[in-house]
Amino acid sequence: MISLRLGISLWFIWTAGALNITAGQQDGRIVGGWETNIIHFPHQISLQLGTRHACGGAILSPTHILTAAHCVLEYSKPQYYVIRAGSSEWATGGSYIRIQRIVPHPKFHQPTHMNNDIALIQLQQPLVYSGNIQPIVLAARQDRIEPSAQLFVSGWGSQSISQMQPEKRLRYTVVQQRDQSQCIRNYFGAGTVTSSMFCAGTPQGGRDSCQGDSGGPLITSINGRMRLYGIVSWGLGCANAMFPGVYTRVSEYTDWIAQTMTEMV
Repeated sequence: MISLRLGISLWFIWTAGALNITAGQQDGRIVGGWETNIIHFPHQISLQLGTRHACGGAILSPTHILTAAHCVLEYSKPQYYVIRAGSSEWATGGSYIRIQRIVPHPKFHQPTHMNNDIALIQLQQPLVYSGNIQPIVLAARQDRIEPSAQLFVSGWGSQSISQMQPEKRLRYTVVQQRDQSQCIRNYFGAGTVTSSMFCAGTPQGGRDSCQGDSGGPLITSINGRMRLYGIVSWGLGCANAMFPGVYTRVSEYTDWIAQTMTEMV
């Protein structure tokens, strides 16, 4: 079964938060990763539904966040959501800001399931930049990376598909882009990997984004500067060598992002 890296259904998050239900403690985290401090990933935010972490996202400007479309479609009204920026913990600290507007890509799920899995969020008030809160530059269409390039993915997501509790502190792992043709073949019959997506993992498996990491940033160094290269989208299980994580290829959407940000002003 294809798993969105959203992990917990948004209905469960909203209900649990509203009723103050607390799940049992679980060791949920980026798979095969390490705990980190937000100062190393200051572009990372927690997108929250009610009082619960739902997805990740990346800061593009003081008032704009980039995330995955599937993170915001089940509950599309902005008043349901807030973001937390500038904190290593999704539940405390940093800046806690409500959302003004959500714009999913108009062709999400077209022509195939999970294609164009990208959305822009406008905040009600601007973020104040600091050492813990910074925007990330987008990868451009002409940017290319070597197969051995290190890709850094971060979030508060779980260790396995069955876990329903986000990790308390931010974690990250390091993966590499996998061969596109091989990934398409491996996913044949389970999901369609399009040219606006790419796959990332390790040859032996064991490192991946997972449930609760959806919408979060995958970054890499291009020409000596960290850039936003991918958005956590979907996969078959987590950390499976045969089925690496599938990410939205950000460079395919730079025009749409720029136009949508302008229209949001």
